[in-house]
Order: sequence, then C-alpha cells, then structure tokens
Amino acid sequence: MALAFAPACLPMLRGGLPHASAAEALALVTSATPDLPAWPALIGRSFRETPLAQAAAGFPGVTIDPAYERISVDHAAAEIGLDGLGLAYLRGEPGMGALSVDHAAGLGELLRLAGSSQRARALKGELLGPVSLALQLTDEEDRPLAYDPVLREALLHHLALRVAWHHEQLSALGQQVILCLDEPFLAVLDLPLCPFEREEGLAMIARLLADMPGCRGLCVGGAPDWATLLDLPLDLVIFDAYEHSAALLAAAQGVAAFLMRGGILGWGIVPVEPDALAHQPANLLADRVLRDIDALAVATGLARERILAASLITSSDSLVTLSVQA
Repeated sequence: MALAFAPACLPMLRGGLPHASAAEALALVTSATPDLPAWPALIGRSFRETPLAQAAAGFPGVTIDPAYERISVDHAAAEIGLDGLGLAYLRGEPGMGALSVDHAAGLGELLRLAGSSQRARALKGELLGPVSLALQLTDEEDRPLAYDPVLREALLHHLALRVAWHHEQLSALGQQVILCLDEPFLAVLDLPLCPFEREEGLAMIARLLADMPGCRGLCVGGAPDWATLLDLPLDLVIFDAYEHSAALLAAAQGVAAFLMRGGILGWGIVPVEPDALAHQPANLLADRVLRDIDALAVATGLARERILAASLITSSDSLVTLSVQA
C-alpha cells in the first residue's frame, strides 16, 4: 500500500546508527526526520542489534553469541521447532515474530516518543530481507542456510511473522507504517556459485513483500537490475543515488510506470563514507539529486514536480559506520 500523502522529498533514516544509547539515537532521529521517524539498529549498543542478529533472533535452533560475535543454527534443534513455526505462520500469529528489547531498544524508544508527538506522518522499520538472511545465516558447519530448501522456506515463514509483529507494533499509534526489506546481498543472485537460482531468490522476496502490510519498501545497493526490481510488489525503492543513479536513468520507462502506479523513490544521496561526507555539503548533494530528477523527467516524460512529490531523501547505505560525532 502506497502512502496516503506525497512524501515530497522528506528525509528518512536508512539502516542503523552508531549510537549506544537508544534515547540519544531517537532524539537525533526525531529532530532530523520528524515527519518519518524510523527506529534504528544500534550496533554500538550490542551485537544483538546487528541486522543479522535482529533478523535471525527467534528462528528455531539459532544461537546468538555476543561474546564471540557469532550466529549459527543447529540443524537438529531447528527441526524440532519447525512445526511450531509453520503452524504459527499458517495461523497468522505475529507474536511468534516478536523481538525483545535486547535486540530492538530503538523500537520501544520510537514508540514512546511518537506516542507523544503529533508531527509524525508515518513510522518506519527495516529488516534484513530473505535472500541476504539466507546467505549470511549459517549452520553449525558454517554452511549458509541458503543451501537447505527446507530451512529457506522456514526463514520465509519466520520473516513473515517478524514483519507482521513489526507492523502491529508500529501501527498501534495510528500513523501509517513503512516497512523496508534490506537486501545488501541481492547482487549475489547473479553469481554462478549462488546457492539458489536468481528466480528463486527473487521469488522469496516477492512472496514476503506480497503479504506485507503498510508501505512496502526494498533497500538495495550498487547498480541493481531496475527492470527486475520494479516487477516486485513494491511501493518504495531505496537506492544508492550517490554513486549509482545512472542505472536508474537507464531504466527510465520502467521507473515511469512504477511512479505512475503510486511508487516512491528513496534517493540515497547522502554518502556514508566519512571522507566523502566531509567534502559534500548539503547544497551540492541537493543539486545532484535535482539534476538526476531533471534527467529522469526528460527521459520519462513525467513532470519534474511529479517525481519530486514521489521522492524521499536518505543515505546511500546505513550510517552505522560513522562515528557518533559525525
């Protein structure tokens, strides 16, 4: 479901923040992005807040070891819990997808602040997508779960429940909800040694998106295959506009169709590398986005104002690699 309002280049956080304090992180979020506040992963707070740990938490047989910064799934233990997971999925029980405060301190703080604010127009959450989760989460022999079709399917059920619970939490205050899947490993689908076929990976993403409530987003890096992306059941695509806007312009006609059906573009124009960030003032970044939007308007035949209205402004990737002072 697309947003009920035009985002019109509002800023929105992508990914996490380097903070150790949820209160400090959310104070920054609500001051910098008051219309579309998001809850960030706080890697500086705990290993349990890394995107992989947040996504894997609660999966049958998973062990998360902060001391050694290791996450793995025991096959025997997983098999014991798969029936319960599958039953919860069929029954639509979002409580099975709940995250504890150990993994999501920012969520509780966002809900506390948003509950006392009249400014927020939508609340945003983000979760590692099924392809990247299956490729990164390994078993006791360090073999990615992507190689096991049964566990791949179970991961989809697990993420569907996590998404449903996530939406339940964020929608409780009455604002619209934006939920984004982050797929940093999407390009692996095109490699010859990928554990599953490209079409299988895309089908996993499509299945999860199709059942997602709220505004459905996908975060991608690099120069993605836009034609393939825009065939997915999406409302929002967040991409690296700092280094890879040319790929978007090359797919102008598909982008035009996406925008015409209510789609939103999240322009990741703010660089996350400290050196680049230090040498790119906001006015120059704004000029770059406007030039790309003008070029897209020419290529698509859409009015510049139409594209601006259907745009969000964000960073090229997560901000977790920066220092808190930056």
